[in-house]
Amino acid sequence: MVEHRDAAPDAPATGPASGLSSVLDRADDLQQRTPVVAVPLAVAKKFSEDDAGKLAALISYYAFISVFPLLVVLATVLTRVLADRPELAEQVVSTAAGSFLSIGSGSSSVSPVDVSGPALVVSLLVALWSGMGVAQGMQDAANVVHEVPKTERPGFLARLGRSITLLVIVGVGLPLTTVLQGVAGRAVGGPVAGVLAWLLAWALNTGLICLAFRRATAAATTWRGELPGAALAALGWSVAQAVATTVLTQRMQGAQATYGSFALVVTLLFWFFTLAQVCLYCMELNLVLGQRLWPRSLRSVLRAGAETSADVRAYSAYPEREKQAHNIEVEVEVVDEPRRSRR
Repeated sequence: MVEHRDAAPDAPATGPASGLSSVLDRADDLQQRTPVVAVPLAVAKKFSEDDAGKLAALISYYAFISVFPLLVVLATVLTRVLADRPELAEQVVSTAAGSFLSIGSGSSSVSPVDVSGPALVVSLLVALWSGMGVAQGMQDAANVVHEVPKTERPGFLARLGRSITLLVIVGVGLPLTTVLQGVAGRAVGGPVAGVLAWLLAWALNTGLICLAFRRATAAATTWRGELPGAALAALGWSVAQAVATTVLTQRMQGAQATYGSFALVVTLLFWFFTLAQVCLYCMELNLVLGQRLWPRSLRSVLRAGAETSADVRAYSAYPEREKQAHNIEVEVEVVDEPRRSRR
């Protein structure tokens, strides 16, 4: 239950502070009337209120742990499957290491490897464990973003099933589209083929990310509602790859001479953290658009009574999200009164 009580207007302030306050009020009113500004600000505000940056850090940590054993498994499997075509195996592995990770050690190719059975099993187990960590982190983040009460989140078996689905989508589907894009671009050649391969990969990634967004949360969502953020996330994935390939790789080559392998670790962590933040921002965008959580007031943290209806609905959902028992009812009261100092 949400109760909204209006208080008597405050007495007008005088002096320089009132002039600055008037400028801030006009700027806030202008952004609330301008959707192209109000929507991004509402997304950024909810991202901050959800502590989504911490959730992105957790996802990027598990993603960083999973990438190296995944490459070992990929290289070993390709070496054995394509034993009679070693050049094709080398091309695919190089594409996965260069395009998917968007980094490199400076070499133009990465040779496949063939590890022993026990080492392959250990690599696969580590990749599965860390991959499940990524999937669990995505579920936690999506449920926080969609304000799903803790009492309504999936149990162990349902959560495990969602994690396996997300692991296939994120750990297999997205890298596969990237590898196919790189292989197709190298095989056909030419700028037109490169553009067509990029558009096809973007469309496939949009569908996969849309499916991942829907499976990550226990909230009722629709394909149409998840499409804007999924399309933007797929674009962000491609842009991050392009920027990392053209900028980060060149910078890292120089840094490796000074810092060695530490430069590779920092670059990988930064890249995964950036991708995780992009995905969570896109999740927030879908919720802000779907629940009309804009415009948000930039003055609500400074002065009571400045909240918009979107602010009231957003703040009212946060306590309900933290409910941990079914027999607990959460009531929210919104009081538009200035805070009084306590002695």
